[in-house]
Amino acid sequence: MDQRKQEFRKLLSPCKLGKLELKNRFIFLPHYSGLGTNNGYEECGLLSERNIMHYVERAKGGAAAVTVSSNADPESIMATKIPVGSDPRNKEGYRRLAEECHKYGCKVIGQFNNGGHTTLLKPPQLLFAPSQMPETSSHYNVKELEIEDLESIKDYFVQAAVLHKEAGWDAVEIKVGHDGLLRTFLSPLFNKRTDQYGGSYENMIRYPMEVYQAVRNAVGDDFTVGIRLCMDEFIENGYSLEQGLKFAKSFEEAGVDYISTDAGSFTSFYMEIPPSTIPLGFAVYMSAQLKKAVNIPVIAFGRINDPVQAEMILQEECADFIGMCRQLNCDAETPNKTMAGDIDSIRHCIACNEGCLGIGELEICCIQNPASGREKRLGIGTLKPAEVKRNIMVVGAGVSGLKWAEIAAKRGHHVEVYEKSDKVGGQILLAEKMPYRAEIGEVYRYLKYELKKANVPIHLNTEVTAELVDKIAPDVVVVATGSYPLPMSISGAERFEGHILDPRQVLESAELVGENVLLYDDIGYWQAAGVADYVAALGAKLTAVAKDGCFADVIEGTNRVLLMQRLYEAGATIISDSYLSGLTENGAEITNCLSGVKTEIPNIDTVIIASQSRSDNVLYYELKKKGGREVYFVGDCVAPRTIRQCVLEAERMARRI
Repeated sequence: MDQRKQEFRKLLSPCKLGKLELKNRFIFLPHYSGLGTNNGYEECGLLSERNIMHYVERAKGGAAAVTVSSNADPESIMATKIPVGSDPRNKEGYRRLAEECHKYGCKVIGQFNNGGHTTLLKPPQLLFAPSQMPETSSHYNVKELEIEDLESIKDYFVQAAVLHKEAGWDAVEIKVGHDGLLRTFLSPLFNKRTDQYGGSYENMIRYPMEVYQAVRNAVGDDFTVGIRLCMDEFIENGYSLEQGLKFAKSFEEAGVDYISTDAGSFTSFYMEIPPSTIPLGFAVYMSAQLKKAVNIPVIAFGRINDPVQAEMILQEECADFIGMCRQLNCDAETPNKTMAGDIDSIRHCIACNEGCLGIGELEICCIQNPASGREKRLGIGTLKPAEVKRNIMVVGAGVSGLKWAEIAAKRGHHVEVYEKSDKVGGQILLAEKMPYRAEIGEVYRYLKYELKKANVPIHLNTEVTAELVDKIAPDVVVVATGSYPLPMSISGAERFEGHILDPRQVLESAELVGENVLLYDDIGYWQAAGVADYVAALGAKLTAVAKDGCFADVIEGTNRVLLMQRLYEAGATIISDSYLSGLTENGAEITNCLSGVKTEIPNIDTVIIASQSRSDNVLYYELKKKGGREVYFVGDCVAPRTIRQCVLEAERMARRI
């Protein structure tokens, strides 16, 4: 046995999932991708080429199985771009998806859901639940399902299962998970029925069990049928792990082949798709408890992003298989890199949720991996060697410069990076100081490692001038010099006796932060959100003022909910729809944007202004004006933006050189 297989003895070993023999223990978990086709009324829910490529990419990357989610029926869909699993128009696409994945020894599992009370549509046409009541996370009410509705929905699950089996798929999975209809029958919060489907334990599990039995009867005993089961709803008046284990045991006794663990609900959505605030491997204790309770295979989930972590879970018998969703979205080749022993080259998911989670019906992406959702153009095998090898000088070792350098070097160009400071990473070096944001440093860690592998020199403490460029004489110069905070003119600032800081100054020099802080959020993003969290963690009394309708309104939802919980627990005061209109010697004046009413906030010793930045592009325009060589600029140097936008731009541009 070679060293890598010895190191990952269980993770890389074959194992049976029901009737299926899987080549290793990596399973790509189901998720909403937004890559389906929506051509309007009754022309939505169609499988697309991009859907197919998204899952085939994970098969290429070495996963043993991919689990593809779909709406079981067209009447209750969470989003119009989720394929409808029972629609005959999707059958040939499903057949092709299976055939392509099978080429790489990867099995294909079809997961079926009914949207029920959960939706990404605003507004949805009609929602369904066991009882008529809106979920606490939704403004929309529901129809209480009639017996005829239940029979129709069950039939759609059966149709979907048969269609997938006929299309050559290897297994099917029924979702009794964090979203959708079936879990709500198990939940005392959602199920208030008094008929045969509510009240007692036997009645509450009856409908999900009927759906399973109908599917089992349709596909036969020799076909693998699993359950994705929410083990703990993490909501008041919902069910907990103890009840989840009981449900699991009942499904095992009914003949289910495996259980894929899950947790949370739309109300506790930060537990469904937990951000970096929630620890790595947070849900392993659930699969560990389940493994003790049942004798069928168990799939673990919940912020598992590393093969060493995965192997430990298997060695300690906390699960039989490792479910990864965001990690394989971030780096589809995680299994292949593990098999090759190149684990330092794995790009780890940082649980930022800014690309993969998305809002509404946006398409899946990843801030680190531009190929996510763009597999056909940017996926595995699409990066081609450059026809003409160039000498390229990259100025700036922030994320944009590092990404450009990585892609250009992998295409065979000779690349050297120059950075005026003593570290690589750019603004991420500051962002990783924010509470619960340390994992964002993985972005530059991965890029730095890839440049080391490619023998790309990084010259630190070197400020690049036009004269230095002439001396080095590269063929191409890429200017990635970032941005700087744009000072905001505030009436009375000259009289203010305390410190007026921007977010970067706060993170660089915490000693400048006083005891009574006013933070003005003029941007809605992490510059305000993360610094507010940081200041509160320092113990300062914080008043946060937001120009928009709510503070930090641009950051992704799971992060924002947990952030706001921390700020309120720290005693912060949050004021929205207002702007900072003036300063006094030791206070501030804010003005309501809608009413014009002014309010004095006294006893302030520190003012932090989180506002827009300005591109640092002087060198770019100087070199461009001078001429004599190709000059490009990238990232914040072009326009201040997010990591996701800068990484995508750098990859696209470096592929064209």
